[in-house]
Amino acid sequence: MNDMISVVIPVYNVEKYLKESLDSVINQTYKNLEIILVDDGSTDNSGKICDEYAQKDDRITVVHQQNSGAGAAKNAGLKLVKGNYLSIIDSDDYIESDMYEKMLSYMMKYDVEIVQCNFCDVYINGKTYPYWKIENHFSRVSNIQFLSDILKEWKCSIFCNKLFKTVLLKDTLFPVGRKIDDEFFTYRLVSRAKKILNTDDVFYNYRMRKSSVMNDSNNDRLISDRTDCFVERYEYISQKFPEIKKSYYYHLSDILLFYQGNTVSPELKKKLKEYIKIYPYKKPSIIKRILKRKKENNELSQSDNINKELILFD
Repeated sequence: MNDMISVVIPVYNVEKYLKESLDSVINQTYKNLEIILVDDGSTDNSGKICDEYAQKDDRITVVHQQNSGAGAAKNAGLKLVKGNYLSIIDSDDYIESDMYEKMLSYMMKYDVEIVQCNFCDVYINGKTYPYWKIENHFSRVSNIQFLSDILKEWKCSIFCNKLFKTVLLKDTLFPVGRKIDDEFFTYRLVSRAKKILNTDDVFYNYRMRKSSVMNDSNNDRLISDRTDCFVERYEYISQKFPEIKKSYYYHLSDILLFYQGNTVSPELKKKLKEYIKIYPYKKPSIIKRILKRKKENNELSQSDNINKELILFD
């Protein structure tokens, strides 16, 4: 087991957390890493820290570019990838020391193309519990099953807790100029995989910050981007996997109505109205609606409790 893992890390104004993040990568028990740092025009000392680490570790390549956004930074890194396996992590988070060794061994043992690990949210005053528990520690699923899970569990859409075979990447890049990019990217790689492994091993630590996209006060832009993503994703999935087309349509039409009722922006309302004309609401069965509402209420309740008890980083 000596295949190279390429680790792409976009960097922007994270000098406060960058060293902890980089230390967690360079000190991995699995040593055959290609570490690509893309400094996206940082105005603090982040770029300097990247260069200092590159001088100490010849596995590190640093790219400095004008500020172009997270999507463009990741794309710059993806274009340099040479490894057989790919990981993309955020520069303010950190990973456990055996993450790559364990995830690569699982990939080979279970003959899969993607491994998804568990993770914790990290707050100033502590960590949350891991996000899920799997009976027998592992769950091996098809791409269709995982794509179905994406509709139920947002964490399936993120990229930072996954190890991919690089061959799945093909020409897929991140959208540029979006507030979110995970949801435009991950499902495409999943669709090309035959099998995916879930493990409840906690290898990734996600730092909860006030400046996080999900805590951004500019809700309208976030809603606009997510709406575009869900429409694009529906069209893509419905062509490739007609057996789950109906589930994706229900999800899309639900989201469009929900967002229309939760925005005051006339421009965004107009955009949503146009989408609703193309994708009119269709009711799923009453049982599905009851279960969906129950799940949403539980998640909202848990989220409220966490926000009251735990403190965000700057």
